[in-house]
Amino acid sequence: MDFYLWLEGQTLSTWVRESPAIWGYPTILMLHTLGMAVLVGTSAVVSLRVIGVGRTIPLAPLRGLFPVVWAGGGLSFATGALLFGADASTRGTQGLFFAKLAIVATGIVTVALTRRHVFGEIAEPAVVSQTARRLAFVSLLAWVAAITAGRLLAYVE
Repeated sequence: MDFYLWLEGQTLSTWVRESPAIWGYPTILMLHTLGMAVLVGTSAVVSLRVIGVGRTIPLAPLRGLFPVVWAGGGLSFATGALLFGADASTRGTQGLFFAKLAIVATGIVTVALTRRHVFGEIAEPAVVSQTARRLAFVSLLAWVAAITAGRLLAYVE
């Protein structure tokens, strides 16, 4: 708890939490939401295609979406850290918050593993393996669960 209180007391955390400026909490929350939308949206496109939705769409061009996925994840991580710092003593004691982090980690790992299983070093994958399909399905479930847990954090103490 001492660490959480120290973190909340830092100048940046106080500014995020208490600033009346729109550039504080509201903008950081909006950027966090944008980062999650990019992360989840682009990884969902890839996952759905890997599962078999839109079979006429070639897989190879979807490889180019992964830098977008990671950029969205980076934005979400950075802004999430700022939001956590502003309310560390509350969030740091919530099991739901740590469950959300574990679910997000699951989503990130499954996206990375899906990329490796589908694309690897091959320019145009000919066949999508059952393992890749399962990973894509788990990825979709993880992102739905992460978004749900994140929204519940606003209402559960």
